[in-house]
Amino acid sequence: MSLPVVDAPIKFHLSLNVSNLGRSVAFYYQLFGVQPAKSHEDYAKFELEDPPVIFSLVPHAPGTGGVLSHIGFRVADDEALNAFRERIEAAGLCVEEQCDTVCGYARQNKCWVKDPDGNFCEIYCIEEDIDPVILRRGPEGPAARVEQAAGPEAWEHYVSHPFPERIPHQNNTLDEVRLTGTFNASADDRSRQALVQEAVRVLKPGGKVVVHGLMGNGPLSTQPKLPGLAALVAHVPAQSEPLQVLKTAGFTGLQVVKYTEQPWFLHESVELREVKIIAWKPAAGTSEQNHQVLYKGPFEQATSDCGLVFRLGQRVSVPENVWQELRLGSAAEQFLFLEPAQNAGCSIS
Repeated sequence: MSLPVVDAPIKFHLSLNVSNLGRSVAFYYQLFGVQPAKSHEDYAKFELEDPPVIFSLVPHAPGTGGVLSHIGFRVADDEALNAFRERIEAAGLCVEEQCDTVCGYARQNKCWVKDPDGNFCEIYCIEEDIDPVILRRGPEGPAARVEQAAGPEAWEHYVSHPFPERIPHQNNTLDEVRLTGTFNASADDRSRQALVQEAVRVLKPGGKVVVHGLMGNGPLSTQPKLPGLAALVAHVPAQSEPLQVLKTAGFTGLQVVKYTEQPWFLHESVELREVKIIAWKPAAGTSEQNHQVLYKGPFEQATSDCGLVFRLGQRVSVPENVWQELRLGSAAEQFLFLEPAQNAGCSIS
């Protein structure tokens, strides 16, 4: 079940952390003189027309940064959202994107930016409201992500979710697993490694894992206490840590596809940045050399993760899994991929 797409004007958004949600809802009902537009055991929201503001409450005890969770603006559609994002990025500010995510019992696209004092601001548009019943009966509980019925089959673990003993899907059934903030969650190394191994189990051959979160350009001796929305971060790994876990689990074709130019935070002289890594489960196939690739340069030769050497202008026979890894990898433009019918007479001049 899905509710209609929300067509809303631009509104200012303010979210507060509160120690007792019921007590705060009662207080702000008296203050605003209107009932909350949404009220659940883990979230409440008032929508005011004068002034035009969205005022939400989250049951999260205020920390050292005060009661402010975040501020933001709701815009009408993706076009307006992209205009905000492009202007912010053009100014050289760090922007974090979240697409097709569930927040406040609604499916949203959004981007985040941090002000000079560490306050987080979101700009977002709502695609549709989500029926709370759907979320509550999901295997991950109230904070579960609701996937679209159509399109690639995916599962997401978010920083605030508990670590499941088992991803609730059968072997080799998912196209994508998203680990959003998983390496920033309060958990031990064994739990993170076990979840990555679960990702290997449930992904189809050739399926993709996406690791997204805050990472340091070096190891930390103490973990930082961060302000605003980043207070969810309990652990900041060195960038090499998730890469090594993915390699150990058997993922191939690892790529860093997002690495913010400016760090979000600085702790113990270590720069903390938003980083996104993608990797693939090796495609199914025998070890038979049934495909050929031709290396186009720019170097005299290149060597793959599995040790295969590709010399400039020469055809090399590779198994199915290496063929798929190269086609999906960051160096795909450096190769010519020869279909079986082309193998007999292909050359480069």
